[in-house]
Amino acid sequence: MPEPRRHHFVPRAYLMRFAGGDQVLVRQRDSKMFLANPTKVAVECGFYDVTDATGKKSSRVEGALAEVDGNAVATMQWIDRAGRPPEVGTNERHALAVYLALQHSRTPEHRDRVLFPGRVMDYAGGRDVTRELVAEFLERVHLGLAASDNEVRSAFDFVSVALRESRTETPEFAIHLMLQSVSYSAPLLASMNWTLEVDRKEQLITSDLPIVIWRAPSPRDKYEGVGLATADEVRFPLDPGKQLVLSRRARTPTARITPQRARACNWDTANGCHRFVVGRPDQRSLLLAPALAARGPRLRFHTGPMYIQQPDGTTKRQGEILHIWTPRR
Repeated sequence: MPEPRRHHFVPRAYLMRFAGGDQVLVRQRDSKMFLANPTKVAVECGFYDVTDATGKKSSRVEGALAEVDGNAVATMQWIDRAGRPPEVGTNERHALAVYLALQHSRTPEHRDRVLFPGRVMDYAGGRDVTRELVAEFLERVHLGLAASDNEVRSAFDFVSVALRESRTETPEFAIHLMLQSVSYSAPLLASMNWTLEVDRKEQLITSDLPIVIWRAPSPRDKYEGVGLATADEVRFPLDPGKQLVLSRRARTPTARITPQRARACNWDTANGCHRFVVGRPDQRSLLLAPALAARGPRLRFHTGPMYIQQPDGTTKRQGEILHIWTPRR
């Protein structure tokens, strides 16, 4: 039998947890809404294909991901029965931490970050990739607005370095980074405090980026992003009535949340989505409530001073550092 080529970047079994019958409601950033079976949502043909030793396309990565997804879904069902998150050191905690780490980096949004330099090259169409061309690309294609001088310089530096190594401009390299990140991200997630938040009114939604990374608004948002290690909360909606919240602060294993908290989380989910949000067919008003811009969050660039901590506890400026991030609001 031929290997399947329709690859889910958000697992079908997870999306089924937000289904009514055999369908979910999808709202795209262009405001189109439709009902669909989860088998037809969050899929791309050959998204995880790699080339094997014979030069043929292989779906071995998709097969490995399917095993991770199966273990994670079993853990979600365990949480349904237990009514609490799995404890530190358990197989269930490990399985879900690995799944969350992969889900964070297995999406088209993450793929677009890796392939950004290649998109600039395609736009150049044979022209030299100059700072002026990068500024033009940012304004006309990527951001839809004029970028600051700092952002243009930072994006140009990033593209210039990336294009020196052609292998970094391939989907297979993006898959390599996705898998490589698990060794760091999974233990980090497993070590955080896990709380199961319960919404008795079942008003939670999810998206094509179901891992919601949240940090309280700060002036830093103008020049740097927030990741798993620096987030105040890492949220993962399990179904319309439950979400897993990982944080560094001590919390009770379970907590009931108010409708206001659920709506605020939905806004964060919607604001950070790549292309669409997902909910139950009877949740139309919840999907319509957040204001969705036609253009989703875009990769941003900023260069600033880098400070190194000295042995005596003081800091010393030492060169510059390039920040690359995608805003979540």
